[in-house]
Amino acid sequence: MKTKFPILFILFFLASINVNAQWVKFNKKELAFLAKADTVSVVITFNDLHFNANNLAEKDFLEHISQKIKKHLNYTEAENWKTEYFNSKNELWPQAFVNTLNETNAFFRNAPIFVLNHPNTGYTLNVNAFWMYFGYQAVVHTEPAKLHLTLDLIETNSKKQIANLRIKETKGLDIKKPEFPKVSLESMENAFERAAENLGLSLKKVVK
Repeated sequence: MKTKFPILFILFFLASINVNAQWVKFNKKELAFLAKADTVSVVITFNDLHFNANNLAEKDFLEHISQKIKKHLNYTEAENWKTEYFNSKNELWPQAFVNTLNETNAFFRNAPIFVLNHPNTGYTLNVNAFWMYFGYQAVVHTEPAKLHLTLDLIETNSKKQIANLRIKETKGLDIKKPEFPKVSLESMENAFERAAENLGLSLKKVVK
């Protein structure tokens, strides 16, 4: 599905979506085929996921946050947050990434449609989140979430790798309302959205 929009509207959209876009580097020749592709499957993984500057393993990180919530709130709040974390990781963050990627590319006439976990496509974009920092939320100071991703674009059937990309330290929202002792799942979701936005804007070079 290829969509055309007036050039002035496109320029306004690009200027308003993110003036501080982090450009994703890639070889234009390697990704030129995307201008002729209809759909690309997106698979989000969290292989070898670590957290914070001290690279905590996921199990240790969740235990650390849970203990903090239990100390300042209660056991139920800690368990509820952990449930929300896994729901975000398995459902909300992947869908936010794909939705934003499609929204960003909708204004480029030759862009493919990106679909989540769709095995019947010619190409697959494997996105692995391997490092996260949830930021810091307190009354006197807040920091946004940060996210590191690697992206492998492959031929779905042959598993042949076409390109390997990397998106480093994408930042999420600046949290206005402190959530201490919890950490912000919303800010991390926004980091996924901004990573997808950065990728989509960068792909303009091959799908405009």
